[in-house]
Amino acid sequence: MKTIEQINTDLVSYCGFYCGACPTFIKGKCKGCKGDSPKYAVGYKACKVRPCCIENEYNSCADCKKYSSVRDCKLYNPLMIRFGQFITRTNRRKGIEMIKEKGEAEFVNFMSDKNWVTIKNK
Repeated sequence: MKTIEQINTDLVSYCGFYCGACPTFIKGKCKGCKGDSPKYAVGYKACKVRPCCIENEYNSCADCKKYSSVRDCKLYNPLMIRFGQFITRTNRRKGIEMIKEKGEAEFVNFMSDKNWVTIKNK
């Protein structure tokens, strides 16, 4: 178990990914989505979640006050994202739910132990 000092919650994306396990991030080809540079997240310019979180000063969708669940948010759940998660058997919503329930530090600890970018469906 990592100590609080070893847990970098800056590696949590707005939508609930853990950048610390992302091969593109690890290779230095991406800096995640929390910045304003061409090296930030591959699809960040097309992302609808990022500007919403920035505008509302959320660290992630887990801080959202408008919806009790990201399931209800149209910005978070576009068809192509849902389709991609179905194909890859992943679920970023579960990441946001874990952050809401247990906090970012616990989420980062769990994801880094698993070496997952996003939560996997069984």
